[in-house]
Amino acid sequence: MLKRSGPKKLKSIIENYALKCMKNKISKNEIRLILNWRNIVGKEIAECTKPKKISYAQNVNSGVLHLVVTNGSKALEIQHMISLIIEKITIFFGYKAVYGIKIKQESIDYLTI
Repeated sequence: MLKRSGPKKLKSIIENYALKCMKNKISKNEIRLILNWRNIVGKEIAECTKPKKISYAQNVNSGVLHLVVTNGSKALEIQHMISLIIEKITIFFGYKAVYGIKIKQESIDYLTI
């Protein structure tokens, strides 16, 4: 499953998110997405995936979620579930914040950005 690096202090994690947000490296929507990922997509998908960032092109309505997946077989499953994941994200935010998903396969250090 997930490769965990051990316990981390909640304070340092929250400070990291806050600093990146203040420096415009991460948006409020990205923080909400990362912190609520398990609630948005469900336990099964959340165990093998982690959202990294939402990138926007020139058009504001072009959000692409960069998603990290733990292994190749799961990446293929997630590829087939992209429309479902986008729909769940849309329901969570109340509007279409993500229009596409890019999948990258790598090991996940679960509590870091």
